[in-house]
Amino acid sequence: MINPYIFRAYDIRGIYKKDIDEDLMFKIGRVLGKKKKLFVVGCDIRKSGASLSKALIKGLFASGAEIIYTGPASFGQALFAGFYYKSYQTLYITASHLPSQWNGLKMYYGNGLPFSEQEIIKLRDKTINIKSVVIAKDVKHYLFKKINAKKIYLEYFLEKFAGLKNNNLKIVVDCGNGAMCLSACEVFRKIGFKVIELNCKVDSKQLDKKGEPSKKNTKQLQQKVKKEKADFGVAFDGDGDRAIIIDNKGGYLTGNETGVILAKNILEKSKNKKIVITVSCSMAFEYELNKLKAKIIRVPVGHTFIIRGCDKHKAILGVEESSHIVFSQYFLFDDAMLTPLKIAEIISEKNKKLTNFLDNLKIWVFEEIRFSCVDDKKFQVIKNLKKVLKAKFKNINYTDGIKINFNNAWILIRVSNTSPIIRLYVEAENKKVFEKTRQKFAKILEKEIKKI
Repeated sequence: MINPYIFRAYDIRGIYKKDIDEDLMFKIGRVLGKKKKLFVVGCDIRKSGASLSKALIKGLFASGAEIIYTGPASFGQALFAGFYYKSYQTLYITASHLPSQWNGLKMYYGNGLPFSEQEIIKLRDKTINIKSVVIAKDVKHYLFKKINAKKIYLEYFLEKFAGLKNNNLKIVVDCGNGAMCLSACEVFRKIGFKVIELNCKVDSKQLDKKGEPSKKNTKQLQQKVKKEKADFGVAFDGDGDRAIIIDNKGGYLTGNETGVILAKNILEKSKNKKIVITVSCSMAFEYELNKLKAKIIRVPVGHTFIIRGCDKHKAILGVEESSHIVFSQYFLFDDAMLTPLKIAEIISEKNKKLTNFLDNLKIWVFEEIRFSCVDDKKFQVIKNLKKVLKAKFKNINYTDGIKINFNNAWILIRVSNTSPIIRLYVEAENKKVFEKTRQKFAKILEKEIKKI
C-alpha cells in the first residue's frame, strides 16, 4: 500500500524503505515520463539517493523519455541543469532538511516552475492506481546521459557576478555536511571570496543534526564569524534551497531581516516594484518597503506559492519567512546560492558592514512555534480551530490556515506541508504583547491537539 500522505502540497517526502522505495520511484517515473521529452534527474547526498534515482530513471525510460542525470548535486546545480538544457521537467530526489532516513522528490518544469498541489494530487492518484510492477521485468536496459552539472553552474555565476571578482570579502561557509558541499565553496572561491569552511565535507548522517540551519544549529558558525572577523557567514540547509545569513558581529538574521535588506536594495534600483511574500512574513515589509512604492503581494506559505506568485505577477523578488528566496531576474527556482551573493553585492556597493543595514530596520518581536501532530489528524485540528476562533475573534484571514490580525500583533496557525507539525507564528510590536499573545494561542492550540 502506498501512503497517500507522502504526496504533500509542495513535494513528496517519507521515510526510506517505509514510505519511499525504489518500486514507488519507478512507478512515479512511469507516470511522469513522456515519449521523447527531456527529463533532468538529480539527487542530494543521502545514501538512498543513487538507488532511488536509478529506479526513477528506469520508470521514465520505460515511458519513452530522454534523461540527463546530474548524479549527486546541490539543489541549484540540478535545477540549473534543467534550466540550461531546457528540460521538460527537472526531478530532484531529496528530503531537504529532514533527517537522513527520509527521502522524497521535488518536481519542477524546466523553466523553474514547481508542480502545484493539484498536479501532485493527480500524480498521487495515478501512482496509487498503477498496476504492481517489477522493475527488472519492465526495463532490463535503460539509457541516460550523465553531465557535469558543476561546470555549467559555476560558469553561470562567474558571468552573472563578475562585479564581485576579487572582492576581498571574507566569509565563513557552513554547508551542514549537505548537498551544498558540492558547489558553494568552489563558487565563492572562483569569484574571489576568502572562504573559511565549516562542515563542508559530505556526510549524510550529519543531516540529522545540521540539515536545518536554525539559530541553535548555527552557534558554531556564529562564533567562527566573530573569531575570524569575517564580513558575514552563511549556512545552507540539507539540499541548498535555503540560506541563513550571519552578520559580521555573529548575529543570526531571520528570513524576514534578510528579505527586507535584499528587497530594499533591489527596489531602490528597479522599475519593477512588485514583490511576493507569504502570509507568515513580518509587518516590517510593509513598513520598510512602502517608502519605496513597493507593490506587495501576499500568498500562502511555501516555496511553490512564492515561485508561482513571482511568475504570475512578474515580480522581481519573492520571500518566504523560512528563508526561501526567489530572485526572478536570474531564474524562478529558489537556489540558496543567490542569497549570500546578493548580500555580498550590497556590502561591496555600499561599502558598509552588514550590521549597518540592520541599525535602522524596524523589527517586531517574532517567533515560530512548532507543535507535533500526526499527518492524518493535523488538518482536522485546523478545521476544529476555525470554528472555535471564528466565534471569539474578528479580522480572520483564511488564505493559509488561520491568521488573526490585531492592532499591535498578529498570529497565524497552519499545518506544515512537509512534516507532521502544526505551526504557530506570532508577531507583536513589543515583548509584553508578544508573550501575552503567544501564551494565549499556544494554550488554545495545545488544547485542540489533545482532543484529537
